[in-house]
Amino acid sequence: MGKRRAVLGIDLGTSQVKALLMSPGGEILGRGRAGYPVVSPGEGLAETDPAEWWRATVAAVREALADACADVEIAAVGVDGQMHGVVLAGDDGNAVRPAILWLDRRAEAEAARYGELPAELTRPLGNQASAGMAGPMLGWLAAHEPHVLRRARWALQPKDWLRMRLTGLAATDPTDASGTLLFDLARDVWADGVIEALGLPGGKLPPVLRTTEVAGQLLPTPANELGLTPGIPVAVGSADTAAALYAADLDAGPGSADARGGTAESAGSGRGRVGAGREGWALLTVGTGGQWMVPESEFRPVRNTNLFRSVDAGAAGRGFYRLAPVQNAGVALDWVRGVLGVSWQQLYDTAGRPWRADTPVFLPYLARERWDPATAGAWEGLTLGHDRDDLLRGAIEGVAFLLRKRLDDLRAAGHQPEAVLLGGGGATHPAWRQLLADVLALPLHPADTSWLSAAGAARVAAAAAGMEGTGESRGRSGYWNTAAVVPGERNLASAGYDRFTHKLTAS
Repeated sequence: MGKRRAVLGIDLGTSQVKALLMSPGGEILGRGRAGYPVVSPGEGLAETDPAEWWRATVAAVREALADACADVEIAAVGVDGQMHGVVLAGDDGNAVRPAILWLDRRAEAEAARYGELPAELTRPLGNQASAGMAGPMLGWLAAHEPHVLRRARWALQPKDWLRMRLTGLAATDPTDASGTLLFDLARDVWADGVIEALGLPGGKLPPVLRTTEVAGQLLPTPANELGLTPGIPVAVGSADTAAALYAADLDAGPGSADARGGTAESAGSGRGRVGAGREGWALLTVGTGGQWMVPESEFRPVRNTNLFRSVDAGAAGRGFYRLAPVQNAGVALDWVRGVLGVSWQQLYDTAGRPWRADTPVFLPYLARERWDPATAGAWEGLTLGHDRDDLLRGAIEGVAFLLRKRLDDLRAAGHQPEAVLLGGGGATHPAWRQLLADVLALPLHPADTSWLSAAGAARVAAAAAGMEGTGESRGRSGYWNTAAVVPGERNLASAGYDRFTHKLTAS
């Protein structure tokens, strides 16, 4: 029997990398993952050595190959990655310092400088300034580490560094460039006026190519390390949130799904595609951070949300998506878990406890949120009568309430979700899903896979190989399950959210 044709998607997340082997029809053939540390060398700092990314990528790809249910022939590779950070690299692709990540807050002063620029310069950026984005970070590097910046040839996004390691080519794509605060979203070009006004080294920004374009071929040395054949086409790739949205088919066109639990397109498979024709759907992913996403049909910046370019930019009147981000999701829960000395299972099990009015209110602001004024986390309302499980339950509720707060931002931007596709590795526990449904007061449709971004990267690879859009790959799997998690204790959850917002306002 001959080899099965497959594509490889590599998802470079904040704390782990995932490698996914997928058939042209969307069947998952093998998967692997490996982790790496996020280092905080000082207050508000978050970094990772890109060498750790590469070590983990090698391990994850080799695990996926070993896990494959058949002998496979890789037709193309696609990459996606965490957004907003900065990887300074030399002409050879080697990093000259640890990567600065989206969680980092060192560039607060540089982010504030955007407010001093004329509106005609900043409006095309489509986004409010945030310290965790590449533009302010480059400003900080220019002011505080000019000698390091001079050594760098390129200022890259994380997935672009990884792809350069694979192919030797420096480039980015509109989905990642649109999250840098240095990109004109309406024209798909670097915002030269902003770059010049801030005195940033624009020559270090890479060329912008189409997401699904072939960036180059896999070089012999990385191919040997990964256990792959040299010369495999490697796609430019995308940001992780754009990849997840692409895999979910939220912008895939008209359909007939009922937002409250079904579709006429499932054809007996138990699945259907969520498309742009199905108004009222949103994608929520929960991992290290949390992200609400909905497609947008036009360039329409709105405060307290992000507007980014999508993988399908320019197709069928689409090309954008709106994102309402949460910084403190899994990263906050992991901190709580570590400090209180419990397993993830013990933490999530407390989500199954009954709602109580005296549960300590957890404000999960351990890292600064993009636009919220809160600067520190806390448990509010502690008494001698509370125990460890009360603190754990409060933490679970606090993260859910913060996700609800971002849903309110999405609604203020003109979107009214009626149902949610739920993805991400941080939203798999049944009791946690039920608590989220209660707090959000919306039916949640858990995705068939928590690897949506990796699946999106694989689909980008399929497009680069000429498989996507032929009926061979796109739309075979919408990755959502029609068995919704329906809200239960809405009133008690709503009362808890009111306590949360009151404490937040008073803090």
